[in-house]
Amino acid sequence: MTGEQPVKRVVPRIPDTPQRRRLARQRSVREIVFGMQDGILTTLGLVTGVGVAEGERSAVFISGFLGLLAGALSMGVGEYLGGKSEREVVRATIRMESEEMAADPQAEFAEQVAYYKLKGFSSDEAQMIVTRLTQHPEIYLYEMMRDEFGIDPREADDASLRGPLSMGASFAVGSLVPILAFLLPISMIASSITSLVLAVVGLFTVGYFAAQNTDRNPVMKGLEIVAFGCIVFALSFLAGHYIPPLFGHAPVAIGG
Repeated sequence: MTGEQPVKRVVPRIPDTPQRRRLARQRSVREIVFGMQDGILTTLGLVTGVGVAEGERSAVFISGFLGLLAGALSMGVGEYLGGKSEREVVRATIRMESEEMAADPQAEFAEQVAYYKLKGFSSDEAQMIVTRLTQHPEIYLYEMMRDEFGIDPREADDASLRGPLSMGASFAVGSLVPILAFLLPISMIASSITSLVLAVVGLFTVGYFAAQNTDRNPVMKGLEIVAFGCIVFALSFLAGHYIPPLFGHAPVAIGG
């Protein structure tokens, strides 16, 4: 008896680094940008178009807040169902690959060797690596999924509600921006102009914030979001002006 403690066997697992988790959080900016931009533009069209056409602030608030509620719920549920469908696709692909690896291990072995040779390893080195991988099925499957499909198997287990909640909440926050102008004690026309100005400022702020996690110039990113927002708003205005007359209806003043 030497008194030495037995060495605990460490089960190999897929690496999960702080850098990977940080990147995942940074990528979630997509939901915020998309939600806020959509909230700003959708509600702006409602409150400065259909709502203002009634000439009453009550109509603005009713149309604006109904659009906020419906849009936030729709965006959140849509993001949840979209993520769920994506996870189901990933799970089905993992299941298919696992079955192929069990049914024809030699062919899958040769396929993985070929992938490592494409990465610059010699034939002997590639075979040595894949032979070692076969001793650790979890990591072997991970490598196959990554090289063959470009998929991280962990995506199948990511059922977090962060994305849907971020999407719905950001839409709601964005929707409030154009409505705020109609809380001011000014005329409806002035409120409409102020609403448009607030929308532009909001879009710029979204772009500026989005650039903080990239190497883009924040000002240029903000202007980019504003430009795309203006294009969407302009197309909405043109559609509201020219499409209804084709069906015998008066133009709808979407956006003004």
